[in-house]
Amino acid sequence: MIFNFGSYILDIDVDRTRAFYGRPDVKTTSEQCVCTGCQNYDAAILLASPKVLNFFESLGMDPRKPAEVYDLLGGAPDEAGTMYYNGWYHVCGVRLQGDDAWVNVTDEMKHLDNAKMYAVDDTFKVSFEEGTMMLHEDFPSPVLQMEIDAHLPWVLPKKK
Repeated sequence: MIFNFGSYILDIDVDRTRAFYGRPDVKTTSEQCVCTGCQNYDAAILLASPKVLNFFESLGMDPRKPAEVYDLLGGAPDEAGTMYYNGWYHVCGVRLQGDDAWVNVTDEMKHLDNAKMYAVDDTFKVSFEEGTMMLHEDFPSPVLQMEIDAHLPWVLPKKK
């Protein structure tokens, strides 16, 4: 199925992607990691806007099952109660058009160029890369890596 997300044109096999994410051996964030940032992501992603949740559904992905997610604030929200996350998911398909959002800062470091990312809504941006990291050994090919930049609320009970 052909999708157009900003500058990205993708050919995604939604059925094969959905079948992978539906497997019981593909773990949610909170099943993969017990840190507070990951536990919060697992709960908060389900409270994302309908646009974000529909975006995941349209691609056949379970938003609670990233290959990797990490918070940028060390496990505590900012003053407004927001957590900032980066991470990635995988989707079965190919990128027909669109540029990588990764840019070299130095020879050793890269960072995401948010200007090249597609804004699903005000809190959630994505880009699609051909290189993959932490790919599940059984993920169907061809595969794209979907990088995320997410701002989600802190939803876990506050520690006393």
